[in-house]
Amino acid sequence: MRKLLPLALLLSLAQAQTGVGVSPPRVLLPLTPGASATQSVTVDHPGRQGTLQVSVVLSDVLLAPDGRPLYLDPGSHPRSLVGWLSVSPLEFRLQPQGSQEVRYTVRVPPEAKEGTYWGIVFFESGPAQGREGGQGIGIRVRTRVGHVVYVDVGRVVRSGRVQGVRYQPPSGGAGAEIRVVFQNTGNGVMRLKGRVEVRDGTGKAVAQAEVPETASLPGATHEVAAPLEKPLPPGRYAVLVVLDYGEANLIAGEARLEVR
Repeated sequence: MRKLLPLALLLSLAQAQTGVGVSPPRVLLPLTPGASATQSVTVDHPGRQGTLQVSVVLSDVLLAPDGRPLYLDPGSHPRSLVGWLSVSPLEFRLQPQGSQEVRYTVRVPPEAKEGTYWGIVFFESGPAQGREGGQGIGIRVRTRVGHVVYVDVGRVVRSGRVQGVRYQPPSGGAGAEIRVVFQNTGNGVMRLKGRVEVRDGTGKAVAQAEVPETASLPGATHEVAAPLEKPLPPGRYAVLVVLDYGEANLIAGEARLEVR
């Protein structure tokens, strides 16, 4: 009897170690209402053995308050573009070291309002099925990697503000972090990166941290993590945040922080 373990969905937007790779990981398309565009993405099998069966799965995503992605069914929010997508092929097999070009078309409805819309084309892969039967235990592991599609419709405004900060002490093997609470106040997606500086009560800089590049979705209020090299001792601090989102202006904010 063959025993199937629960499906393992390892949600990565780069490359799953036991699955396929996807290039590019994301695309941003400027389109007008009623327009369409066709793009392609390359899916490859980096392993040296085993044939993979690959299926396309469309998904929506939003940001949780702590910044984690929330993967949702298609059409789960007003800015979903999953319904605008047609993808081909929807299923295929990959031999070791092989690759497949997948093409998709985005068709923007004529009545679409201005702003960024987005969705994810996931490529779910696992070992190609052989003959059924046989003895022993079979383990079927499937992984997902994604290609994120952003579409800017009409005039897009990218703006935001720092609402505050909080300190996350080390926990469960993870290091200490300054977590910046950011609000996206525009109607466009933003790619944020930057730095954080922590000063004590005398104005002396006691820590600096980089904000790795991350996405901020329109209308979202979420945390952005800035890892610290070492924990902050108890005390009161001033935290300066400077964020770059790829345009001429920077977003800056300052907040007070108490570590107990």
